[in-house]
Amino acid sequence: MPFTLSRRHFLAGGTALVSAGLVAPAWAKTAPVRLPIPALVDGTRGEPLDLTIRSGVWSFAPGIKTPTLGISQEYLGPTIRTRQNSELNLNYHNTLLEGVSIHGHGLHVPGAVDGGPQLEIAPSDRWQPTLSIVQPAATCWYHSHTHGKTGEQVYRGLAGMMIIDDDLSDDLPLPRNYGVDDLPVIIQDRTFDAKGHLVYSLEYADEDGWLGETVIINGAISSVAYVPAGKIRLRLLNGANARFYIVTFADKRPFHKIACDGGLLRAPVEMTAMEMAPGERCEIVVDLADGAPAGLLTLFEDEFDGQEGTFSSLLDRFLSSRQTALRPSLTLTPDKALPAHTAPLSKRMAEIVHPKPSEIVRTRDFMLAMNGGDGGGHDQHGGHGAMNMTINGAVMDMNVINEEVKRGEWERWRIRSDQGEHPFHVHGCSFLIEQMGGAPTPPDQQGWKDMVVLDNDDWSEIIVRFDHLASKTHPYMYHCHILEHEDHGMMGQFTVS
Repeated sequence: MPFTLSRRHFLAGGTALVSAGLVAPAWAKTAPVRLPIPALVDGTRGEPLDLTIRSGVWSFAPGIKTPTLGISQEYLGPTIRTRQNSELNLNYHNTLLEGVSIHGHGLHVPGAVDGGPQLEIAPSDRWQPTLSIVQPAATCWYHSHTHGKTGEQVYRGLAGMMIIDDDLSDDLPLPRNYGVDDLPVIIQDRTFDAKGHLVYSLEYADEDGWLGETVIINGAISSVAYVPAGKIRLRLLNGANARFYIVTFADKRPFHKIACDGGLLRAPVEMTAMEMAPGERCEIVVDLADGAPAGLLTLFEDEFDGQEGTFSSLLDRFLSSRQTALRPSLTLTPDKALPAHTAPLSKRMAEIVHPKPSEIVRTRDFMLAMNGGDGGGHDQHGGHGAMNMTINGAVMDMNVINEEVKRGEWERWRIRSDQGEHPFHVHGCSFLIEQMGGAPTPPDQQGWKDMVVLDNDDWSEIIVRFDHLASKTHPYMYHCHILEHEDHGMMGQFTVS
């Protein structure tokens, strides 16, 4: 099947100028370090989890001290584990000198506890939401959603993973020993100066958002994880501000994708490489029974811009041309002393039922544009001048409700862009993708999602239903998950009544 990456990449200014001379500083080429594993906190017992939003100092490489932000950690936040049909009680304390809102990305919860920009926590204040977890097992995450500051706050560390379990996932023969054969893998890219400090500027971001040069996983540059010589489950999160990644293994070994944003697929999908958009989650299982190390490569999708051919041929050509220069972002090294998970994957996993056509009561269209709208207070966009980031011609306005939705009704949302590729996220739900850019939905995307990629080739279509309320005071959001686009207004608000 021909594979064309249509995303347009602009380098006329902004990042290209700011980052000159900052590519791969010498200190970033040190020997691999052990993969940091965020602390696991148990939210299944209903006891409040204290989460402190704080400043920190983190070593992305040995000997380098970088000022950062974190949530009860120096950088990033702990992994919160919860369970279907339980109450998750969170106690956020903002110790920063600026306001912060924290969104539970992928959670099916009412707007009043969704953590959108309306729920900003003032300096020294607390926010104590109680979340009723009703959805199936999934890998979600939580991150800053502060109006106009999401990009910078996430870039500096305000994000963490959230794992939901349920009875079905417990019964499947899947690796589940956190930090041993079930690994959180938060992929990001960052730009550093010669001292190892993070470089970021919303003002000078180009039209593609802020793109870093150095890949980090869980806050480490080039790391190694010692794992059992069996099946390993990787919970991959593209936590980048703007990068689309292509994920593959250096030896081209196959893996099985078992879950996407909203939970398990119907059946495992065998792959050798896959694309991940900002905000997207993918769970994969890779078999290391052969005892050989497996190097996980996170390639920048824009390296392939404008090229045509099959996915396999493009990737083979790229890997052959860069073989000596490529460095795994994470190396999985088998340790035969660790107990290995060797059970075969189930051929069937989750049951996914589509609504009948007669149940879909409404169709809505959304057009994302990078050069339209009336400004709406966002008419100065730094690196891209007066270009507006809009949805249906409107720049995000905290005082405007853009759409009104009825609870429990199935709708078809058609989304498209006027320029390039965008990851589109909807709060408070999971949805099913009916087509992506006018093309049939690939097998690995035929599960419950809260992210869909769209471009200017054709419409992407999703089928969605909202089961929780969102008021005018605490509406849900829909937006591009390139965080700089979001911060510049490519976002809208909707109620569910």
